[in-house]
Amino acid sequence: MPNTSYLRDNWNRTTGLAAYIAEIDVNALCREYEETIGSAPRRSTLGKSYFVGHSGVTSSGKWSNRREEHYAVALWNLDLAWPQPSGGEFRLLDYQVPLKARQSDRAVGKIDLIGITDRGRLMVIEVKVAPDRGGARGDTPVHALLEGLRYAAVAWANIDAIAAEAKICFETVIVKEPPVVQILADRAWWRGWLHMAGSTRNAAGDWEAPFARLVRAVEDRLGLAIQCQALEDASLTMGLEGRPPALDREPAAHAVDLARRVIGAKLCRPE
Repeated sequence: MPNTSYLRDNWNRTTGLAAYIAEIDVNALCREYEETIGSAPRRSTLGKSYFVGHSGVTSSGKWSNRREEHYAVALWNLDLAWPQPSGGEFRLLDYQVPLKARQSDRAVGKIDLIGITDRGRLMVIEVKVAPDRGGARGDTPVHALLEGLRYAAVAWANIDAIAAEAKICFETVIVKEPPVVQILADRAWWRGWLHMAGSTRNAAGDWEAPFARLVRAVEDRLGLAIQCQALEDASLTMGLEGRPPALDREPAAHAVDLARRVIGAKLCRPE
């Protein structure tokens, strides 16, 4: 299959999803990840910060369709420790973390959420939310993974600067260990992809197994950890006109079991 750039791929079609994932060349993908590290923008060299002093209130006026951004901010506003699928816990440090050094750096935008594990490992979190319209599923899981990897490469290239800022801004120590890439989404988003049936499933194929193999191969090659985590569905109040976005309850966390196509049992929230 022709490929120009895995880490800039916006391929979001359901049709042929399983075949697309199976055809990804892991060697080429990992090579591109390493090249992205080498060419990554460096904000700190221009005196620009990664943590810019967010307040938990978005800049939205009377209306916004940026549900994923508002969902991420609402999670950050909860100020909780969250369980990890692999054990342990993590906390959220900031949201909408900028990566560009210059406006011309078009390959990168902002990390949805940055977290830190209880072992001090940086987390690059790609947030997905089921679209607020019937029948839509939103971005594909492979799109979320590739986007997370692209941002993780840039974050890893700047790990020293990010760690130095985190120590000042959050009084926390980030260790120099390859980051965790987490796809964090509400259950509705995961259900939309895991529970496809009929003609939709036939068109997409059984994407979960090749996706799980891709995740394992990338982890082995790059030393990353890749996590798929679901949060219980909760009603989101958008943060408009100076009000912070909020969820109507604290959503329980679940690991996503790709092999069985299910959202797993509730993860224990740290005491």
